[in-house]
Amino acid sequence: MDTALSALEILYVGSSFKDEVSDIAARGAVFHDATTIYAGIAKLKRSGVGAVLVEFAELGKQADAALKALREAAGSRPVLVSMTMDEWEIVRPTGLVSQAEVLLRPYYPDELWRRVTSAALPPPAQAAASFRGDADRLQALMEDSHRLNRFTNDLQAMADQCVSIVKARLRAGRVSLFLKTKEPGKLTIAHTAGIDKEVRDHATVRLGEGVAGEIAQRKRIALVKEAGRDGPTSSRPYKQTSYMIVPLVREPDVVGVLCITDRFEQGPFTDEDLEYMRAFAAMTGQTVANALQFRAADELATIDEGTRLFNRRFFNRVLPQEVVRATRYKHDLTLAMIDVDYFKQYNDSMGHQAGDRALARVAEILRESFRESDMVVRYGGEEFAVIMPETSRKEGNGVGFVDRARAQVEAAGLMFQDRQGNERPLTISGGVATLPLQAQSWEELVEKADRALYKAKSLGRNRIIGW
Repeated sequence: MDTALSALEILYVGSSFKDEVSDIAARGAVFHDATTIYAGIAKLKRSGVGAVLVEFAELGKQADAALKALREAAGSRPVLVSMTMDEWEIVRPTGLVSQAEVLLRPYYPDELWRRVTSAALPPPAQAAASFRGDADRLQALMEDSHRLNRFTNDLQAMADQCVSIVKARLRAGRVSLFLKTKEPGKLTIAHTAGIDKEVRDHATVRLGEGVAGEIAQRKRIALVKEAGRDGPTSSRPYKQTSYMIVPLVREPDVVGVLCITDRFEQGPFTDEDLEYMRAFAAMTGQTVANALQFRAADELATIDEGTRLFNRRFFNRVLPQEVVRATRYKHDLTLAMIDVDYFKQYNDSMGHQAGDRALARVAEILRESFRESDMVVRYGGEEFAVIMPETSRKEGNGVGFVDRARAQVEAAGLMFQDRQGNERPLTISGGVATLPLQAQSWEELVEKADRALYKAKSLGRNRIIGW
């Protein structure tokens, strides 16, 4: 059996949208170009690309026949079709392309990256660890290492790939990857396959605690062929009693732990599986450490140290992307600009250290007041911004969320003495605008939210104004 995993290589059939695709090429995807369907079919027959991305317009008037020929040439490799919203809703031949096979333009870079990286992964049957010998195992490890090293600048993508590779190589039904956190000795789940959401959302590993934690602390792989006989049993209701716990180490730290169980075939994981995972863990520990360091560096660049909120740099990068996505999917996108009222007077009255603590408390209230999908940003000084994707017009496009935060800031009791000698609580004012109701671009969205904030200030502060 061929054990090779295709490298992250994509055949791109078309020419109109190469600039958009180049965003993810810069992250490590390798693109092979073909300007026509038939050139693409020819390249598929002589290359080992992992997936195909074809522009819908290139399929021509006989789209069904062209796509059928392309799929036949691709074999088991997935074919993704790039199209506009109008092509999807109006032109697309019924039954020709499913939603799961479509990538809508304009491309949202993170979504495009996730889709092509997952599409390029082979199913377990094509990558099972039925190695004929050491040469096969070494070749597989080289390919897996090459694949993972493409993702050191994207921790989540690296975690996705790591779990998918292990699942394929070991034919495992369930795989979980836990990664090191800032809290010493604690690892949280980064990606899973075959794990229930309830488990996934709350699972952690602490070094020295529980089965995985004790094994990880020893920094040695454990292969348990029968739980209860040659290893401890797990509290989880797994289908099989055989499992593997694989610490990922970059001395002196345990940077991750892989938990693997429920082998597809009957019988336990094998000594050959153990040998493969021992070598895989040795190479992966450094890759994981590099990805963790890259994420930490990115956080330093995009997280405000004083409030632990996203900063202006993050805002300028993400808001344009969210506008593209909202426009594509015809969702509302709301932006709130928020300013702390009379903050200079607070600093003069209470001192700058107290002012820093007050801003941190306001930031905490804002973070707790919005949905998990919303992004709270320290825009600068005492000004904040909140990006609210997919806001509902029935909910007032986020005005209610912002006003709830305003009330909680006022109730927090951050008291100071104003210039007239009156005791008063620290409050906030805000302006809210929504795309596409009040704006068509991200720059216009900022401008409209700022104008609403200015109006809230001019009307006496401690209020939220929406358009």
